[in-house]
Amino acid sequence: MKSAVIYARYSSERQNDQSIEGQLRICNQYAKDNEINIVDTYIDKAMTGTNDQRAAFQQMLSDCEKPVLWDIVLVYAIDRFGRDSIEIAVNKQKLKKHHKTLISATQRTSVNIDGSKNLDGILLENMYIGLAEYYSTELSQKVLRGLHENRLKGLYSGGRVCFGYRVENKKVLIHEDEAEVVRWIFQQYAEGKLAKDIIAELAEKGIRHRGKVFPMNTLYGMLRLEKYIGITRHKDGVYDNIYPAIVLKPLFDEVQRILERNKIGSRSNETEYYLRNKLFCGHCGKSMQGESGTSHMGDVKHYYKCMGRKKYKICEKKTLPKEKLENTVIAITDLIFGKTETVEWLADRIMEIHAKRMHDKSLLNILHADRDKIKRSLDNVMKAIEEGIFTATTKQRMQDLENELALIDEKIVIEEYKAQNQLTREEVFQFLLHTARKEPNLMIHSFVQRAILFDDKIEIYYNFTNKQLPDGAPDECCRVSSNELKALIYKDYKEKNGNHPKGSDSSRLVRSTGIEAR
Repeated sequence: MKSAVIYARYSSERQNDQSIEGQLRICNQYAKDNEINIVDTYIDKAMTGTNDQRAAFQQMLSDCEKPVLWDIVLVYAIDRFGRDSIEIAVNKQKLKKHHKTLISATQRTSVNIDGSKNLDGILLENMYIGLAEYYSTELSQKVLRGLHENRLKGLYSGGRVCFGYRVENKKVLIHEDEAEVVRWIFQQYAEGKLAKDIIAELAEKGIRHRGKVFPMNTLYGMLRLEKYIGITRHKDGVYDNIYPAIVLKPLFDEVQRILERNKIGSRSNETEYYLRNKLFCGHCGKSMQGESGTSHMGDVKHYYKCMGRKKYKICEKKTLPKEKLENTVIAITDLIFGKTETVEWLADRIMEIHAKRMHDKSLLNILHADRDKIKRSLDNVMKAIEEGIFTATTKQRMQDLENELALIDEKIVIEEYKAQNQLTREEVFQFLLHTARKEPNLMIHSFVQRAILFDDKIEIYYNFTNKQLPDGAPDECCRVSSNELKALIYKDYKEKNGNHPKGSDSSRLVRSTGIEAR
């Protein structure tokens, strides 16, 4: 007598445990009629057949490789085994390799119970598999097409609603109390407050996210969520008519810039690494991030380490002490930008760029455009009311638009005040020449675009140029000789240690023909 296992499955679409019971009943009856002994059962509930990543199914395939005492996998129909023709063929081959056979209780298959070939079954089985795959693909396309049509109409397509929104009659509306929290979070983060401090303040005020204190990952996820500026992305396109905007785009963009600047590995709670996201390895090209460690004496050491060595194991670049490396970059930068003629030239270029940005793409222009858009939407709502269309949704939409208009009017007043108090060339000049030098981090952030570290040199690229010397720049402003840099290292070393460094110390960072500031 042949032995078999039954495999049964149902997907989540309009099916339940009764579907499993029906499959098992028919399979057991088929086994009884054909003198097959059922030794085990594998069941997947609410699992799609479009792929074979099903727990019970994979367990069955794994068990078939063992010296188990069964010869047949019995299914109600071929589509219970799978709906993808390639995966069905591969998995059937696995069964065949271990002398197991796939048999259906309701359909003809290519192999009979005794292992002999079934000629008409070969054709029918391939037809069943083709029909199953066709049905699955067609159903998937219909579902996706329906979802796409709903999104084009601005209708809610299901899933968990984001904090700050609510759903009514398949439309996403602003939950005003939560939306105020969202705007506050974005504003606080844009003003420089740390995420942990924002969470602490929210907890102190008793504001919760789904009944719990805001998790850190949730807060960062909210700060990156484009739905808050009215954008929803899916595989079939980008939609701007599903989620109404809660946050102004300029504020959202500013937060994204801060998030990019404060990526993991660039900040420490106790120590700030001035070259964060600016320092790269000259050997493998990976970034060099701040690290710290404790010596056997208990002293905490800070240094920069190549991610190609730490994470990817592809580089042998040695770590370098944080303070020595940063002091070197600061000294070079100060030597270059401490020259009056260089600062004069930079101030002129900055004022030109600033004037162009204020004229072409100012925040004030963006706010005016947003205000015009809201006014047009309000006009459309008013036309609908005049035509007799006045519902709870219409009333809520008008209120939301009026609130957004009031907020934008307030922002416009602030920006108009700022426009009346523009930067002057003298303020820019003083900032470049004096203010930026008071804070090392401010100097590096303002001037340094990136630095590439080799074993024998460091190349520094500044924000005001590309690789070529800019037109009109003073010829002497973009090159520092190795002698000048060594003099700086000697001076720094002597001030701290009372004598000149040894040759190996002085040449560790600079041994080449020079350090180029491009």
